[in-house]
Amino acid sequence: MYLAAFLAFVYIVLTIVLIGVDWAAASGRLRRNQWAGIRTPSTMRSDRAWVAGHRAALRLTPLHLLTLAALLTVLLIAVRRVQTVGGINLIGIGGAVIFVVVALITAVVAGRAARAADESDE
Repeated sequence: MYLAAFLAFVYIVLTIVLIGVDWAAASGRLRRNQWAGIRTPSTMRSDRAWVAGHRAALRLTPLHLLTLAALLTVLLIAVRRVQTVGGINLIGIGGAVIFVVVALITAVVAGRAARAADESDE
């Protein structure tokens, strides 16, 4: 039960951080940097590309929220039915993989938008 609660907490925090960083960068509050944000070659090329990429990523907020809701639902079902640490661990690993896949999709979308923003400057 504690492991499932911890995983739920981690999933919630990750989702908040992902959306929060996208929002901060898309609104110009988080400037281009080497520490936080979507740091692909195309988003790092210019300030305009940075903002455009994060604005595109921010449009994927429903995907992040849907992912969170699905993972929390699976955790809840697992706690009620599986009730083994191994089963919960497997869900935790699967959830991590899903978060990475969604982050990669977000990075691809942001990269495309950043390239398009830079190309419109030329």
